[in-house]
Amino acid sequence: MFRPLTTTMSRLSYNLRQKGQLNLPGITAASKKLTEDLLLKDAEDHHGFFRASGFHNHLSHHILAAYDMGATPHHLQHVYDKEAAYQRPRVLEEKDKSIVVNKDNWVQYLGNQSAYGAFVTFFSEEVKQLGVTASLEKYVYNEDVNKEGITMLTRAMSGALHPFILLGYGAEFGNDTLIATGLAQTAIHVPVAGTVFDVDKNPPSQSITLLELLRKVYDSDILHPPMPYDPDAFVNARMKKAIADGRGEELVKLCGLYHISDNITDAELAQKTEECICLATLLFGATGKKGRKPRLDFFLMHLLTSSLFLRPMLALLRKAEHKAALLRAYVPVMLLITLARGRPRIDPELLMSYSDVPRPPSVGQANIQPGPTSTGNPGDDADFNPWPALIEGALYHPDSHVLKAMRTLIFAAQHFGDKGPGEFVGACGSGPDGKKEETHVGISKVDGTVFVRAAGVMMDNLGWLGRGQKEGEWDRSALGWEAAWDSGD
Repeated sequence: MFRPLTTTMSRLSYNLRQKGQLNLPGITAASKKLTEDLLLKDAEDHHGFFRASGFHNHLSHHILAAYDMGATPHHLQHVYDKEAAYQRPRVLEEKDKSIVVNKDNWVQYLGNQSAYGAFVTFFSEEVKQLGVTASLEKYVYNEDVNKEGITMLTRAMSGALHPFILLGYGAEFGNDTLIATGLAQTAIHVPVAGTVFDVDKNPPSQSITLLELLRKVYDSDILHPPMPYDPDAFVNARMKKAIADGRGEELVKLCGLYHISDNITDAELAQKTEECICLATLLFGATGKKGRKPRLDFFLMHLLTSSLFLRPMLALLRKAEHKAALLRAYVPVMLLITLARGRPRIDPELLMSYSDVPRPPSVGQANIQPGPTSTGNPGDDADFNPWPALIEGALYHPDSHVLKAMRTLIFAAQHFGDKGPGEFVGACGSGPDGKKEETHVGISKVDGTVFVRAAGVMMDNLGWLGRGQKEGEWDRSALGWEAAWDSGD
């Protein structure tokens, strides 16, 4: 059970000063207070990695995703107790207690996991003195912290975007402690190769949409997946090969066509955030194969979960050039991760073929007998709203990624679910003859139901555990390679 807080970090605010982006019914004063206490306890007690090999501590992610989706205090305590059991201590070894990070020496400890606890202490004090926005400006976005060897914005986008996700939670919920731990996690990451962040700021003759950019990535002769396919390759090895042999330079060149101005407007920010969320949904749910069992790639899923935090992070930054820098860093990483998964092709028609009325087991028409005066029949698909069941299903799943992905899909459905066929930004572009044509085959048929379809196929694959099903698995085969499909269903 929860123990009283005893460490000195409580001097930094750990309150949730803002509501989450969903703020679903079920949130109470009790669940809010417990969430705040559990978040601080995690920050005070646990390291940013629960394994030295770089497996990230997701405890705060899980707590906040569940809280925002209406989890009860008892449920939140279950989440904490289960995941706290395998975390490493914030200070890994006795000798690490001697590490002191300050304004003069912090750079020398970058990439050092042993300095995580010292970084949390240092950034907690900086956030307390400077405030959240000024701390992010000083330690992530300013030019002097992005020089070679420091590259803090690159570090924030490394590790499958986990530092950015943690900072994003802090931005979304107004929690200073999460900003401090997010900065500490950023600092101990080894950065992704910097070449993918050197995107040209100068406007091209004609800017393109994100879906058009993906089309160019698919069509590039340079960006083909490195061969031969290695089923046992680690993700870091795949990331390095994805930018080897001129691929990094080609990716940078293509990303320059998706212009992001230093004077970016609020309207442009809203559109580009929408494009990122919609593209992430397609990469998540539409990269399987017709006639085969659906596969949901573990790393493409992180594009979906991270895209939810663009909006709160952009809102937190004051300067337009910093907002632009964030997007210029995020978009290439979306594409880099796609390349590292073997450049899987989106099949919009495949995603649209999945049910838009997904149901958990035992909630079909045969098991539902409405009363004689019921207004409609919940057993009839025409009368059934699947979202309450999807929310419940995700809440009972033990994998925090399921909740996080569901949260993004709910947000997307709330904001973009009313889009009709062909209304997604970039669905059609100019062909060789100047006429409008689909940027991807079938994309003009995609409408706002893709979010519920993606949510349904996720629950069917990962399991409705609250309804008695066994837990399923994310796909780690790197499904863009044809050879990855040679075995299995």
